[in-house]
Amino acid sequence: MEGGGNREVRSSRLPKRKVWKWGGIFLAGMGLLAGAIFLWPAGKGDLPPRYREPQLRPEPLPPPPPDRILTGSLTRGQNLSSALRSRGLPPELVEALCRHLQSLVNLRRVKPGDSFEVRLNPQGRFLRLTYTAGPLDIYQVSLTPAGEWLAVKQTVSVDRYFARVTGEISSNLFEAMDQAGERDSLVMDFADIFAWEIDFHTDPQPGDRFAMVVEKYYAGNDFVRYGRILYAEYQRENRKHQAAYFEASPGAGDYFTPRGESLRKALLRSPLKFTRISSGYSRSRPHPILGGSRPHLGVDYAAPTGTPVWAVADGTVVSCGWNGGYGKQVTIRHPKGYQSMYGHLSGFAPGIAKGKPVRQKQVIGYVGATGLATGPHLDFRLLKDGVPRNPLKEISPRASSLAADRLGEFQSNLEPLARWVGDSLAPPYRKISSLTNWELENKGIGKR
Repeated sequence: MEGGGNREVRSSRLPKRKVWKWGGIFLAGMGLLAGAIFLWPAGKGDLPPRYREPQLRPEPLPPPPPDRILTGSLTRGQNLSSALRSRGLPPELVEALCRHLQSLVNLRRVKPGDSFEVRLNPQGRFLRLTYTAGPLDIYQVSLTPAGEWLAVKQTVSVDRYFARVTGEISSNLFEAMDQAGERDSLVMDFADIFAWEIDFHTDPQPGDRFAMVVEKYYAGNDFVRYGRILYAEYQRENRKHQAAYFEASPGAGDYFTPRGESLRKALLRSPLKFTRISSGYSRSRPHPILGGSRPHLGVDYAAPTGTPVWAVADGTVVSCGWNGGYGKQVTIRHPKGYQSMYGHLSGFAPGIAKGKPVRQKQVIGYVGATGLATGPHLDFRLLKDGVPRNPLKEISPRASSLAADRLGEFQSNLEPLARWVGDSLAPPYRKISSLTNWELENKGIGKR
């Protein structure tokens, strides 16, 4: 309409409010549809599950074949070379192994029970030989990748203990020590300490008791050897013998009683290491060869041929040679009118001759069966001013005692050891230190 009147104009577009309303509804519907598709469980007739790429896992490689190990030990009369050949090793390899091992150990002194281990790779190539001659003596010969031979002695860790050993005599000291779990070498060491006071061939009686503190060395669980006996005691029916080791001056140690008196005396009670006795002192006994009863003014010590015989005291050799029924015999003159005689010897020690001086415990000869003897033994006799004396009962004066200024230190060392052996509830072992086989061998640690 023209001419100043109002004119109504209608637009075909929707208002903006409605556009936003219907747009929002559309978008919400699309979101619900997408969520339903995503969350709808898969199944027959349902939407297929999302596709996943299969994961390929490689098969594990088989383990490499193990090395081949050959083991063995030497038997009586067998050497290492023959033992290795018996395990199938080629002669040229055995020859090379023994040649390089010989630089470390004397293969002519191998013994039954020595063991070996040979390691070869899966193709049979030699890698290493380990030869064990003892807990501290382990040797290796190996071939490097470069083809070079290497021979070494292994380092072994060694533990040092103080051990308490106690026991009771039922028949003899050897048997009692065996029942205590100890070895014959400890019997010898113990008997040597009291060699001036006790003759262990004749003196022990059932019910006697012994005790000691001794050093022991172990490589792991393997016993290596005994060290020094630090304290020892022997209890007889009415007397206790006690001794403790003490160095009155550096490198000059000895055994003393609790009062500081030396156990050493002018005369030893026995002329050779402790062994089985065969015939005691008697003024009348049947003679095993000549028959009848004849006086036997000495003591016979049965021992294997070659057993070393000691001088019972310092002195001078007055005769050395053949003496009728006594066979090879040595006679020694000692101070204070004493004279000792050693008969039926198999031979004399080097340097023993008439007029030569000898020291107490010096080897003068060796047990044998020369002269009128039924078997290997030592006929030992002792005279005082020309009169026969019973060696088993002769009383001998002691050597010098500790100086007064060292007695207190000695007794303070002795007392805890004596208490320990008397305390049956205390632990029998005390670990003292650790060292190596090199220290034990090269520095002489633990040797008496």
